[in-house]
Amino acid sequence: MGDSMRFSTFVFKVADSCALQADVYRPADDLIRPVIVWIHGGALIMGSRSRINPDHLDRYIDAGFAVVAIDYRLAPETLLPVIAEDLQDAFAWVRNKLAKSARLDPERVAVVGH
Repeated sequence: MGDSMRFSTFVFKVADSCALQADVYRPADDLIRPVIVWIHGGALIMGSRSRINPDHLDRYIDAGFAVVAIDYRLAPETLLPVIAEDLQDAFAWVRNKLAKSARLDPERVAVVGH
């Protein structure tokens, strides 16, 4: 990461003694930015927010977006309805809490997954 990007990690939810985290990347300015919530792949059984492709991340930042890469609890230990709840909670956190402190536009939220 260069000087043109800021990075922070937050806990957005604690469930079953598991702290679910989100990595926030944004241009190094104070403009209110649209946000991409990035959901990792892995067939719901593996993967991590840290696996975001650096080239893709650079493109999102260069296009003027902030990026929030989230984790969620994984199967088979966690059932699909609970995983969906983790994702809903992440989006609610981005829009209702993170948006103000990280200068994100809660009305311009997109989702990307790989």
